[in-house]
Amino acid sequence: MDISEWSIDKYNLTEEELQLTMSGYTPKAIKANEFFLKEGEVCGHIGYVIKGLLRSYFYDDQANEITTNFFPEGCLIISMDSFNNQTPSKEYIKAIEDSELSVVSYERQMEIYKLVPAWNQICKDLSDIKIAEMLKRTESFQTLSATERYQRFCKEYPQLLQRVNLGYIASYIGVDNATLSRIRKR
Repeated sequence: MDISEWSIDKYNLTEEELQLTMSGYTPKAIKANEFFLKEGEVCGHIGYVIKGLLRSYFYDDQANEITTNFFPEGCLIISMDSFNNQTPSKEYIKAIEDSELSVVSYERQMEIYKLVPAWNQICKDLSDIKIAEMLKRTESFQTLSATERYQRFCKEYPQLLQRVNLGYIASYIGVDNATLSRIRKR
């Protein structure tokens, strides 16, 4: 979820509320190929990507990796269902590049909700954004050709084209590597 263009200013947080919020976040470094979250673990943190790149994925019934999201700089990293309900994750979140994050634990985020009531609305709004993103992606699988999905990916995520393995992009747009290769040759 890219929040780099989203503004917290509209919630009129006081300086004290901002300080309370920021005091809950700690730096975390993750090396390339290390996990932020593994399938079966409960998501105990929300991360904000300061530098680097991560991706989320799961395995289908034929043991193929299916990429579900990319998290470049300015994005929140969360397995929403696992974090919100404190249930085992169905996905992996792994660093593609060495990454620097700012993270907050589930427990601290629950405290922030109580100490800074505006965070309840902020999180609702962020959830609405995430749901809209998921619906848009689902709709693209139903209404766009593979070529159109690749073109949309290039338009929406140009900064990722040189940083992400083509196999991950193919998986994300729902095609195999050979199909993506043919699309790119055109």
